[in-house]
Amino acid sequence: MDSAESQQLKKNYFWNTLGSLMTSLSSALLLIVVTRTLGAELGGIFSLAFAVGQQYQILGAFEMRPYQATDIKGRFRFGTYFGSRCITCLAMLLAICCYALWTYGFSYEAGLAFSVAGLRFFDAAEDVFHGMFQQKGRLDIAGRALFLRSLISTVVFTAALVITENLMATCIITAVVSLVALIWLNIPAARNFGSIRPSFDLKPLGLLFAACLPLFLGSFLQSDLINVPRYGIAGTLSNTDQTIYAIIYMPALVINLLVGFVFKPLLTSLAEMLELRKLDDFLHLLLKCVGIIAGVSVLGEIAAYFIGIPILSLLYGVNLDAYLPALLIIILGGAFNALSVILYYSLVTMRSQILVVICYLGADLLAHGISGWLIASYQLMGAVFTYDLSMALLCVLFLIAFFYSFKRQK
Repeated sequence: MDSAESQQLKKNYFWNTLGSLMTSLSSALLLIVVTRTLGAELGGIFSLAFAVGQQYQILGAFEMRPYQATDIKGRFRFGTYFGSRCITCLAMLLAICCYALWTYGFSYEAGLAFSVAGLRFFDAAEDVFHGMFQQKGRLDIAGRALFLRSLISTVVFTAALVITENLMATCIITAVVSLVALIWLNIPAARNFGSIRPSFDLKPLGLLFAACLPLFLGSFLQSDLINVPRYGIAGTLSNTDQTIYAIIYMPALVINLLVGFVFKPLLTSLAEMLELRKLDDFLHLLLKCVGIIAGVSVLGEIAAYFIGIPILSLLYGVNLDAYLPALLIIILGGAFNALSVILYYSLVTMRSQILVVICYLGADLLAHGISGWLIASYQLMGAVFTYDLSMALLCVLFLIAFFYSFKRQK
């Protein structure tokens, strides 16, 4: 690797880390602002709607980013990726609208749920440009755009909520500003790499959707898997319990996002290793990522044991003294989830999409099967147990799929 390539790799890591960190912090900060401004009850409604938005963001992105970033031979033009994203983002908004109406009917709560969940639209929409930047070796542009848009949106949301004390109005204001920021930060940079006109030619669109459908199904099932405890809480416990679960889940989320810091810049490199048949290098890089996740998880458990509850209680203004065991257990589940993400991306790189869907489906069926009984029996701790057991099973299934796919590659 020459000096220019080394410098570019450092820039990619720096800006991808900043962008991912800002995105993860914004999720925590928004819940802090809502809980402290409007109370734990509305905080629970917000956290559930935000989680639903993250799940339907999968529909908006259709999990094309890993495929696009590893499309080093240029099987599809950017116009095809962009055209498909226009279709999936519209489908995302329609799905969120149907969810809100189905759950709350024609009511203010439905509008509130749509407004909060709809904020995830911008993450799905800009991701197609970030896939282009990564494919061209310029993940630094994507990371910088993600960082700035997340920062601007978080600041605007905070200011608007403090001033108006109205969650729906705040979401509308934030959506308008986010749209302007998305266009400003991505469109000019994307034009430097060629035409960004969307294409709606049916044949390439059909081929692209067919290639990414297993990835979408797997990722949607993963998001549903993560949200099963939240749905169980919504049906059995209170909105305040929903807020507490969202708070203690935040440290686990940090571990998961570390995977994005470390792993996302490596997707194109992993694809090139497979293309050049450097299988030992491929395996060595994956093992290094697993080691990093294990180390961070151990440090996270230690920090959570000594200072986790006081810090979270101070930040969110909620007494969490009784929830230290739940916090420690859910961080372990976060480590399992992070490991599953690494295995997921490695399977995508090896183009084992069908195995990904089978693994997610198995874990999701388990989660739905045990959540009702666990939450009814153990209350909030039952939701934590549901999360950990389903993540552990997912890791086991992914490991089996990985060894099978890697053996096939060899």
